[in-house]
Amino acid sequence: MSGTRVVLCPHLSVEHYRGGEKWVCSLANRLNADGVDVSVRALPYAPGGERRVAVRDVLDPDIPYREAWHHDLSAFDTAYIFYNPLSELFFSGGGTRIAGVHSWVFVSRKLYEAHYGAVPTAVKLLYRTVGKRDLSRFDVVHSVTPAYDSPHPNTVHIPNFVDTDRFSPDNAPLDDEFTVLTTAAHIREKGWDTIQDVAERLPSNVRVVTTGEGAGEVEGLGFLDEDELAAAYARAHVVLHPARVDTDSMVINEACASGTPVVTTPLSTHVRENEAVLQAETPRGMAHAIALLHSEWAHDDGYAERCDRARAEGESHAIEAVYPKLKDLLLSPPTRERGGDRTEVHA
Repeated sequence: MSGTRVVLCPHLSVEHYRGGEKWVCSLANRLNADGVDVSVRALPYAPGGERRVAVRDVLDPDIPYREAWHHDLSAFDTAYIFYNPLSELFFSGGGTRIAGVHSWVFVSRKLYEAHYGAVPTAVKLLYRTVGKRDLSRFDVVHSVTPAYDSPHPNTVHIPNFVDTDRFSPDNAPLDDEFTVLTTAAHIREKGWDTIQDVAERLPSNVRVVTTGEGAGEVEGLGFLDEDELAAAYARAHVVLHPARVDTDSMVINEACASGTPVVTTPLSTHVRENEAVLQAETPRGMAHAIALLHSEWAHDDGYAERCDRARAEGESHAIEAVYPKLKDLLLSPPTRERGGDRTEVHA
């Protein structure tokens, strides 16, 4: 379809297969299906050595994939690189270079996050010192959230996408018992301590479940593949996501696409509060919001309307709505104009 050679460059192995790696595989597979000449080049790094999948289980077999500590991208017309300061040390060359800003590191104002430790703190310090100059090496900056205050004059904002066929209310019936689902990493920055606190405040007829291992009043479901995860979202009555750091949250996107209301935190990167996305700052407030949803469900008093509103929110992030903008970004990147205003592209 296009003679443009595109390469996507995550800074982790796709076999780690969390948010950014899933985004890369989904986008690469869709581009490949559209006839785009796309490759993936990654660093051979998985935090904690955790490789959850085999690359060919998640990436189409005819998409070239390579891991190395340095990649020469000079053979590619467009290089999309997950941004970190001095990323040119790992990914050099490329006709048009796009910096992809997906990490909370560049959005959160807090310098140190205890779980993530020294490396993200050093990245933040480096970014605050040389970020504007370092980003100027790129032709375009792409951020998944407008909450990122980009210093680059040629910046586009295109949100994350969600597969609304896979994540759908039709995937599974609601559980008979009112169920609260949480799917984020079990760390303080994603609110794992808050989840346990909220679970202890809920009545015994409300079940709280989590992907991975459980703890206390939270029941563990173990590792779920994408289809199992989609079914879990559809079965749940509410998704609890009390993250302290986030970007354009895939938890919220997938929950909403599944027609499941969300209780979350009022971060600038989160969906604004509406009938489908309820926000609270404390465990008490989150437990109250869940109790409200439980009452509406039990008495057939507005819960179904919230689910419809959630699905509409999820559809605004549907891959069919977002993918064409990403494809256009990669095949026809906006030109840089000296001193021009940044470009705003929303789904």
